[in-house]
Amino acid sequence: MSGIISELRKEGIAVVGAGGSGDVVSAFVFCKVVRDLLSIEKCVPVAVLWERWSLDPYPGPIPRSLIRNAEVRRCVYVGPDTYVERCGGDYVFRPHAAIVAELYGDVVPAVTLELGVCGVVECLRELVDSGFKYVVALDVGGDILASGYEESLWSPLADSLILAAVSEFNSLVAVLAPGADGELPQDCVMSRIGEVMSKGGYVGALGLWREYAGLYEKVLPETRTEASRVPYEALLGHLGTKSMRKGTRRVQITPLSPLIFLLKTSTVLQLNKLAQELKKTRSLADALKTAEELGIPTELHLEIEIAKKYGCGPESLKANINTQEVRKIIRERIFKQPKT
Repeated sequence: MSGIISELRKEGIAVVGAGGSGDVVSAFVFCKVVRDLLSIEKCVPVAVLWERWSLDPYPGPIPRSLIRNAEVRRCVYVGPDTYVERCGGDYVFRPHAAIVAELYGDVVPAVTLELGVCGVVECLRELVDSGFKYVVALDVGGDILASGYEESLWSPLADSLILAAVSEFNSLVAVLAPGADGELPQDCVMSRIGEVMSKGGYVGALGLWREYAGLYEKVLPETRTEASRVPYEALLGHLGTKSMRKGTRRVQITPLSPLIFLLKTSTVLQLNKLAQELKKTRSLADALKTAEELGIPTELHLEIEIAKKYGCGPESLKANINTQEVRKIIRERIFKQPKT
């Protein structure tokens, strides 16, 4: 571990909240952890601009053309005053990255997904060229370890796009709070971590100290993330089973929930078939087609189906959206058992 720590101290780290916009909260906390525990001063949280439907009731990630008050280069540099305009400005909201930027005290780099993995790679290359030579894909919950065919999996696309992109760089995968997003159960995530370990892909582990609860308390009240709330609840000693996403999922909060497992990207990639196949994609349409060819339903399929069934925009937020029913529809249409 000491060799990697020395390398990280020298190179600096860009920490991508891999699972979607809410993971940037824990990417921000991760940077604080490595500064305090490993003396790695140069660390920046990086956001993925794809918000939950409850905040952004339109299907798909946020296109860069709709982002306001941000510097747009290969990455989008989000500040505290950054906002998004949907539907010609009729619907406006502030992304999670802007909330984190306010607490971080600087702009937060963010990736958009409209150009597929190739677009994410270009953003990360910009960060590497600016001095962040190492990239960490931080996933709260651990779905980045999924094969793509698990019954309980809801949202494999963002994780897989980010995993495919970071595999092009000196990088690690970090899994915080196994099972925290209510998709892969905690024991399943730990089993996958064990599989990575058996293949020689385990690097090390870090833990959140009790004092980091105060850091979460500064940011969580302003956000809608539920997965990043799990390690905070664990730090407070609130262990047990918790319902989330309007009762559609349940999550275990245990002493494993404040832990961060660091894994080799190349080994994690071996587990994730979707990420392997996404590596050359140049658009979101390419990525969606790739998932369909593999028979893997994604969160984008779910959002598109919700828009068809319930409409989109603020009016759809008043609807009693049955996400379980919508998910069943897309799984019946898309899901195929993997070839063995």
